[in-house]
Order: sequence, then C-alpha cells, then structure tokens
Amino acid sequence: MRPIEGTLYSHFQKSVTKLVRKKGSGWNFERELVWERLDATVNKIRASDGYRVTSFRELMDEVAYVTLSNRNYEMYYRGQSRDYKNNQGAYYKEQNRIAKSTIYPTICRPGRKPDGTLKYSIRRPQIQTRYDELRDIIDAFSGKRSYFNEYYYALFQHYDILPTPFIDVTQSLRVAATFALRKSATGYVYVFGLPYPNQSISYFRDMEIVLMKLQNIVPAKALRPRFQEGFLVGKFPIKPTKENGDDLANRMVAKFLVDNTNGTFWDKYFQPMPDDVLYPKNDDVEAELLKVKEHFRTNTLEKIETWV
Repeated sequence: MRPIEGTLYSHFQKSVTKLVRKKGSGWNFERELVWERLDATVNKIRASDGYRVTSFRELMDEVAYVTLSNRNYEMYYRGQSRDYKNNQGAYYKEQNRIAKSTIYPTICRPGRKPDGTLKYSIRRPQIQTRYDELRDIIDAFSGKRSYFNEYYYALFQHYDILPTPFIDVTQSLRVAATFALRKSATGYVYVFGLPYPNQSISYFRDMEIVLMKLQNIVPAKALRPRFQEGFLVGKFPIKPTKENGDDLANRMVAKFLVDNTNGTFWDKYFQPMPDDVLYPKNDDVEAELLKVKEHFRTNTLEKIETWV
C-alpha cells in the first residue's frame, strides 16, 4: 500500500518551546508536546500518542471533522487494545528512531517469545511457510468448488483460521470502539483513508491496494462479517514477503486513544456491541471452517510423522 502523501487535517503532537517561570529558579525554557490539527502528515499521526476521547459521542464528532476535512478518501476504522509501534529494538532506540504505529497483516507478524511478548522481526522463510500452508488449506477446503483466492482469504482471515495477507477493518465506528475497549478500559481507534471502492473486490493498481467488502463476498450464512460490517484490505499484488507496503499504517489519517476509565464512554443511547453479536454462536460457516482447520492439521501431522 502506497502511503498517503501531503498534508492532512487531523490530530498530531508537536513539540514546542515555552518560557516557564519556576519558583526559586527564575525563567527557564522547556519543551512541551501540544496537539495541533493543521499540516498533519501520516508519519506525524503515527508517531502521536493518540488523541484522547472519553465518550463515544466525542469520538463521533472528532471523526466527523477528520472525514469532512479529508474528502479525497473513504474512511475505515479499526479498534485495538494496544498501539503497536516499530523501532522498539535496542538498536533503534540507540539511534533515536521515532517509534510509529504499525499494522501489518497476520501473515507478516512475528511470533512470540517464550515469555509471551512479540519478537521484533520475522524471517522470510517463515512467511513463505505460512503462504504455503494457506495455499494447502485452500486446496483442501475448495474441493470441487472453484472460487477466487480472495474468497477463501476473506473467510480464513475473519474467522481466525490461518494468518492471511489481509487486515480487518470496518465502516462501523461503534464496532471499532467496541473492539478497542472489549478487554480493557483504554484502547485505540484508527481511521484509515482508502480509495472509494468500485466493486465487491476493488483493485487499485497505482496505489497497490486491494479492498474487499465482506458482505458481498462471503456466504449468506456467514454471520460474523455481516454483523461486524467487515472489510479486508491488503497490498496488491500479493507477494510472500514483508515490505513497508504491507503496513496499513501508511494510510492512517487519525489515531484516537479511547478512554473508558471512568465508565462513561458509553451511554444509554450508544452502547457497545454485545459479544453475542460480534461473535455469534450459531454461525454455521464458522463451524464448517473449524472442521476444515482441524482436518487439515490432523492430515498435516500424519504426513509429518510419515516423513520422519
């Protein structure tokens, strides 16, 4: 995905110098981070801490300002409990690299260390192995049915069957905020500026983006993507590598720190989406996919034992 270039109208943090008088030490110059809106850029937004909002109504108002001030893009949202940033390794910190939000597809994300924390990088052979597994399970799942690969990517990604080269987003701000606060009192809601879709699966060659509207792709019995108003976005063309173009943060036009510490983020008119709606229990497609996943893993283990 090619990054958004030029200036945006959105919240970002700017370092300014202020003359401050302190008792007993006279006047001193101090650096302070302040919030600005004019002349924002994607990198400035990614490097920020996230503009704090304490109610869903406030979030809606702020997103409206961002949307109306950046009309060249269709807005999509994503909610996370944590803001993952790059340049966190010791080497990068020693080089004073600025840490910025990063959002890679699951197939490009590193594994976890023994203590449960994420590794800083992933090797290319591991990514290739994941693509091979994805291809194999598509072959096992498709059988005599012949669909385009994006159909299977959509199902496997949204139902957490296997890592894919796509990232979940939604056009429901309520869904995004619910995911951000689902397991914690604070979280992050990201706003991404993407091209206006022209089909169920929209390919934008010049911007290296593919965008899928799940409601127009998945079977009617697939409840989860419909209830979540889900879309998938990824880099086009798809390649078994990890590159800067895989990072959805290249399209970030706003970052909000949603804060429900006081329990007042939601009100009686704007409630979070219930878990039974986000993850419906009577989803026949999910049940079928889980069977395929278990069958695939069992057969893979049998093959490995045979090879040994």
